[in-house]
Amino acid sequence: MEIIYIAILFFSFLAGETKSLKFSILSLVPHSIFIVIVVFIIGYVNNIPSLYLIAVLDLVVRAILMPILLFKCLKNRVETETKPSISHPLSIALSIVLLSIGYHFVEMFKSSYIPHVISSFSSGLTLFLYGFYLFISKRDILKMMISFFIIENGIHFLIISMIPRMPKFIEVLITFNFVVAIIFLVYISLRLNEIFVREEIEKLKKSSSQRS
Repeated sequence: MEIIYIAILFFSFLAGETKSLKFSILSLVPHSIFIVIVVFIIGYVNNIPSLYLIAVLDLVVRAILMPILLFKCLKNRVETETKPSISHPLSIALSIVLLSIGYHFVEMFKSSYIPHVISSFSSGLTLFLYGFYLFISKRDILKMMISFFIIENGIHFLIISMIPRMPKFIEVLITFNFVVAIIFLVYISLRLNEIFVREEIEKLKKSSSQRS
């Protein structure tokens, strides 16, 4: 399972640090597919059939619907990320430190103080922290949307990690988190698309006025 968690963190890194917005969105697909695999495995190991439904919904919404909506936002705009608030090499270095050292530090903390939660806790908390770091360091609206997507996936994992202790309660939390987060993500995606269209219209107006 740890290899799967590392793969999730790796594709999170690609989504967060790749300058090409198109490649960043594409990186979210394997990122989400690995999350689906983890949810299926946790449901099977802990004998929680309702997680199978959550995994199917994750597959449809996280791995298919959200990338499509993000690609729709990318249409008719420059595919290169707006320059972030810190230099790109420094951002890459900080991301590697946060994802690698952060994950292992959280894993040691979990083993010492909260050993009853499953291993998805470490990945979930690392995703949450990394997504938050991306959110405050990026200036590109689409990258900020990707950051929020990673944060939400981290919260998703954190909730799943508590399943063995409070299965029924956590199942309700997972469902509630999923519904609210997806509605919000879809709404933000549609609003972003409106903003990008408005920006393109303004650019066309400016270019037309300059020519005249």
